[in-house]
Amino acid sequence: MSEIQNEMLQLGVYALVVRGEGQDLLMGKNVRDYVEISGLEKLLAFFIADLDKVFSFIYDNDIASYLNALEEKFSLDLSSLQVNIEQNIEAMVETDSDDIMIYYLVITKTLENIRQQVFDVNGWSWIEKFLIKNNQTLTKKIKKELNSLDEEGNQDLSLLYNLIFTNYLAKIYKDAEMIKKSQKLIEDSIKSLIQNLE
Repeated sequence: MSEIQNEMLQLGVYALVVRGEGQDLLMGKNVRDYVEISGLEKLLAFFIADLDKVFSFIYDNDIASYLNALEEKFSLDLSSLQVNIEQNIEAMVETDSDDIMIYYLVITKTLENIRQQVFDVNGWSWIEKFLIKNNQTLTKKIKKELNSLDEEGNQDLSLLYNLIFTNYLAKIYKDAEMIKKSQKLIEDSIKSLIQNLE
């Protein structure tokens, strides 16, 4: 893996996904929740390298091209991020923030958006599949209960956020081992979640 140009990328990604460094600990949405998955940091290195490739657009202040490049790579719609990032950068420039802080902001905003989209699409379909397998349906009531568990900081949901994101990255980077590991952990978390509802 070639050296990445901007080490802020690794710091930004790690701040939202990894607890510590060199231990393959996947962090939940809440810092106190974590689970070990060997190979996690190796997988993230591919993601960070891809971010690094398109980050040159940020140095040129071309946010649209940066988001377009990411949309192509990850098959997501990131258009809503553009205004948000531009406004944040503007505010930071006005307060004389240094470039490093601006880069860090761009990375964390990008990652939060990607992770949320991946969860919105894949999270509910994972939960639905699990329920169907157990002769249940994803009703509005269950969805509401799960959302309130999320607000209460439920550990399983907290971990599911990054587990589903990890599974998504594993599919993009064709990491069969990680697909299998994350899938098992996702199923375990959902099982425990559904039991919490009963």
